[in-house]
Amino acid sequence: MPLAAALSGAGRAGWRPGRASVLLWLSLAQPAAASDLPLALAVPVAVEPDGSPRPMPVGVVINGQPLEETGLVVLSAGRLFVRQDMLSQWGLRLPAPLRQMEVSGCDYALLDGLPGLSVKLDGSGGTLLIDAGPSFFPTAHIGPEQRGGPVMEAVPVQFAGYDLSVARWGGGWAASALLDAGMSGGWGVAGITALVQQGGGGPGAVRLDSNVIRDFQDRRLRLVLGDTLTRGADWNRPVRFAGVRLGTDFSLTPEAVTYPVPRLSGSAALPSVVDLAAASSRQSMAVQPGDFKIDYQPVFTGAGEVTMTIRDANGAARTVTQSFYTSPRLLREGLDDFSLEAGFLRRDFGARSFSYGAPFAAGFWRHGLGDGLTLSGRMEASEDGQMAGLGFGALLSSWGEISLAAAGSHGRSGDGFLWRAQVQRITARYSVTASYMQEDAHFTQVGEDDPVPAGRREWVVAGSLALGGRGTVNAHYLDSEGGEGDRFSTGSLSYAASLGAAWVTLGARRTRFSDSRTNGLFGSLTLPLGARSSAGLFVEGGRTAASFSQNPPPDAGWGYRFLASRQADAPVQMEGGVTWRTAAGDVDLSASRMGEMEGMRFQARGALLRVGGRIIATPQLDYAFAVVDVAADQDVTVFFENRPVARKAEPGRPAIVTGLQPYAANRIAIDLDALPIDTVVTSAEQVAVPGYRQAVRIGFGGAAAHPVTLRLVDGGGAAIAEGLTVTMEGAAPGISGHGGEVYLADAHEGQEILLTGPAVACRAIVPALPGNAGAARMGPVRCVPDREGKR
Repeated sequence: MPLAAALSGAGRAGWRPGRASVLLWLSLAQPAAASDLPLALAVPVAVEPDGSPRPMPVGVVINGQPLEETGLVVLSAGRLFVRQDMLSQWGLRLPAPLRQMEVSGCDYALLDGLPGLSVKLDGSGGTLLIDAGPSFFPTAHIGPEQRGGPVMEAVPVQFAGYDLSVARWGGGWAASALLDAGMSGGWGVAGITALVQQGGGGPGAVRLDSNVIRDFQDRRLRLVLGDTLTRGADWNRPVRFAGVRLGTDFSLTPEAVTYPVPRLSGSAALPSVVDLAAASSRQSMAVQPGDFKIDYQPVFTGAGEVTMTIRDANGAARTVTQSFYTSPRLLREGLDDFSLEAGFLRRDFGARSFSYGAPFAAGFWRHGLGDGLTLSGRMEASEDGQMAGLGFGALLSSWGEISLAAAGSHGRSGDGFLWRAQVQRITARYSVTASYMQEDAHFTQVGEDDPVPAGRREWVVAGSLALGGRGTVNAHYLDSEGGEGDRFSTGSLSYAASLGAAWVTLGARRTRFSDSRTNGLFGSLTLPLGARSSAGLFVEGGRTAASFSQNPPPDAGWGYRFLASRQADAPVQMEGGVTWRTAAGDVDLSASRMGEMEGMRFQARGALLRVGGRIIATPQLDYAFAVVDVAADQDVTVFFENRPVARKAEPGRPAIVTGLQPYAANRIAIDLDALPIDTVVTSAEQVAVPGYRQAVRIGFGGAAAHPVTLRLVDGGGAAIAEGLTVTMEGAAPGISGHGGEVYLADAHEGQEILLTGPAVACRAIVPALPGNAGAARMGPVRCVPDREGKR
């Protein structure tokens, strides 16, 4: 019969005398009671004096794993109820609604009748045993590891880069200067580039680009005001314009995965370790009980296989293998990529500073649909015509990818149409890509002055085959046919392999124009001769060239190069040059001779950067840089990604490190052996995360420490007591020692020290410190009684 009542004075603290207690013993001979009540053979049932159920504290074991927390259960009418709010604390996720009862103001849930879930008490009645399938635990979603961080605060700087060249060839002189100037800060970056040429038929001085750029990293947005390029889709070409462009820029979060990745699913009933093994990679991660989904990021894109092994806490393991295909050309599900553009087209870029065409407006958009599908579209409009197109890319299961695009236009010459198709498969062993594009004679795009008279079509096929340690075979073919019978095609087949330390390439190439064709063989041999030097031999058709070079060190030093070449029916050509690399940039001098013709060229590359009121000469600035402060008077070598790149040469002069990758973690370190022993340095390496063309400040070391031992005395000249608490602003508390001595790890003249103890309090002032470095002993120093500090 069902258990009708539970009699006991048991509470959370145990059994209480003076209350009614009854032990009801269940027997295997009572099948009805055994089936109704999920208990062992003998279980004490607790009730209040009025017969109402009373909660019982029990230990909890889930899937054989004991929990540190205890639980509360209630036995009523032959049923086992568990306090409901504890279920989520134990990591269980149960369907709703559940049969409930209220006891002492708390809800208790009945867990009977749920498939895959078993709940019972052990034989002693003191432990709750729960066996739950993975579906009763929360589903975990583990994405690719993101190691990037927010951009650091920018330091206001002004910069001017230069590339100067003076050359003489065949008796004529020519000079040029490529200038790049601007300023940056937390607001963004503003810059201008210009080209100045003298001699050689150049245009003189001409402005190239000038713009203001503001990045919004948290939203992956970039705003450009001024000169920039349009965002091209698969079927159109980018063009230069002056105006405004606002759009996504994934380079603002370089560590983020923007393309679809394979999703692996599994389940675990116990805490487990999941191992993911693929070609050239292995990952391990811990998972809790329940279903889980893992977005797996391969070390390479293309086709591959990953083996997932799930090993639980008891050592049981199961393995599953899944094929996948990834492509960086596609977008992850729900991800958008767009660009809005408006302005005036640039004309005669590089020849005229302010030459503009018709106004235009354009928009570009891509969206990840999921399941490896990406939809894209672009629209353009100007007074000369309009164009709109759609495209999509898709994964063909684990085989490869395909993309299709079509666009239509309306212009002065009429309506036009373009379509393009591409298929691609990349594996660790081989890769194949084929594309076809065709446009008719009236198709036009913004920035395209004249459509092709008779249309255009283009075939491209390329592939490669890896032969393991025996090298790689590459093939390429392009066939393009334009208006009025113009046709161009080229194809090549090559083999590359390493022979010991040397690298060898052999191949054949065929090129055909409308009325001519050329066939030829080519080959090259490159032999490294050290970390910075190499020798090479190149042969193609009737031309043979031999070279030897040594690159300059990354921080400072000399480099040189030499080249000798011979063309059939032409004199020998000789070239040579030296490069001197300094902290202020590179200086290069080269000379060449071919037959009776000879010439030479002088070139200087570098930049000037103004920061904190100082102008510092640096190498080329590239896309981001760091201002490194080192608290030392000696030369200290600064390393960027384990390469020495700069030296701090004088007090207060920071080192400028260039070539940093914007919005990514760049490792900058110093040589600790060059620092004085009393310099405080918390870390030899720091991470710099700059914005685009922005500078961040990195500091190493603080002011030199001045350790001092003071001998403190009272007003009568006697040493202060031992064991007094010593407190000083900016330092950890200490205690006074024998003879009234107090040790200060870093003392400064005029610093106040408070000493306190039982019925004692006094203050002392650090006197003038000796000029010599190292620990010093000073005293006596008087400690003046302090009433306010007395304890």
